[in-house]
Amino acid sequence: METSETEFIQRGHHFLGLGLISQALDSFHSALSANPQSVEANYGIGLTYKQTNNFEQALVHYDQCLEIDPDYTIGYYAKGVILRQQNKFADAIIQYDTAIDLNPHDPDFFYSRGVAHASLNHYQQAIEDFESALRLDDSLPNCYYNIGVAYKELKDQGTAIGYYTKALELRPNEPDYRYARGNALSDLGKYEEAITDYDEAIKAVVSFGNAYYNRGIAKQNLMLHEEALKDFLLAIKYVNPFPDLLINLGTALQDLGDFPKAHKAFNDAITLNPDLPRSYIAQAKAYIAQGNHTEAQQSTNLALTCDPKYKDALELMKSLQALDHSQND
Repeated sequence: METSETEFIQRGHHFLGLGLISQALDSFHSALSANPQSVEANYGIGLTYKQTNNFEQALVHYDQCLEIDPDYTIGYYAKGVILRQQNKFADAIIQYDTAIDLNPHDPDFFYSRGVAHASLNHYQQAIEDFESALRLDDSLPNCYYNIGVAYKELKDQGTAIGYYTKALELRPNEPDYRYARGNALSDLGKYEEAITDYDEAIKAVVSFGNAYYNRGIAKQNLMLHEEALKDFLLAIKYVNPFPDLLINLGTALQDLGDFPKAHKAFNDAITLNPDLPRSYIAQAKAYIAQGNHTEAQQSTNLALTCDPKYKDALELMKSLQALDHSQND
C-alpha cells in the first residue's frame, strides 16, 4: 500500500522533532510529490528550513502555502516570525495583522505582534497586544513580563513591578523576571528589595554578570562599598567589561580609598570609549577627592570636549573655578 500524503507529513514532523533535517525534508517533499497543492507539505518544508536558519527558503515555501490557500492563517504567522527574527519588525506586524484578522482567538498571534511593536518602541501598542493575549489565555508569564518591560520603558516603574510580580507568580524561579523586577525596584530607590531579587537571579544563574553589576550599584547606593566592589569584580568575571561597569568599579575603589586602582578603572573605561564624558567626570571627582584640582580641571575639560553641553561637566567646572577663586582670595 502506498504511503499517503498525510503519513508523509506526519513522518516529516516526527523527523523534524528529532532534529533529523534531511529525513524531514525528504518526507515533506514526498508529500508534495503525492499532492503538489499540499499546503501542509509546503508549511513543513518552510518550518524545516526555518529550523536550519535558511529563512529565504522558508519564506519561499510559506508564500507557496498562501498562494495555494490565501486563508491559511498559520502561514502569515510563520512569515511574521521569520521577519521578526530578521529585525524586519514593521513587515512582521503586517503579517501578524493578517493572521489576527483571520483568527482573532490565538494568543500567540497577539503576543508576537506585541513583541514586534515593542522592538519598534511602540510600547502602548505592545501593551494592548499583550493584554489581548492574556484575555485569551491568562497563564502566559512572558506576556506579564513583557508588559512590565514596556511600562519600564514608559518610566512607570510601579506598574512594571506589578506585572513582573504577576509573571513571577507563574514562574517563580525565572532569573530574567527577578532581574527585571530588581532593576525597577532599584530605579525607585528600593535597594534592599532589589538586592533580594538580584540574589534570587544569581542563585538561579551563577554566571549572571549583569545581575552582579546591578546588585553592586544597589549596594553602592546603600554605602556598602566593599560588597559593591566584590559584585563589580564578579560582574567582570562573567561579562566583557563595559565603560559603566568600569566607572562604577572605579567609584567603589575610590570610596574605599584605593585611588591608584580607581584611576586605572577610569582609564580603562576611557580606553573602551574615549567619547564618553561621564568617564572623565568620574576621574575628575577622584582627583578632587585627592585635592588635585589641576588634574580635575583637565579631566573636566576632556568631558566638555566630548559634549560641550554636558551638565555634570559644566557644574563641576563651576565648582572648580569657585574653589580656585576662594583659594586665591
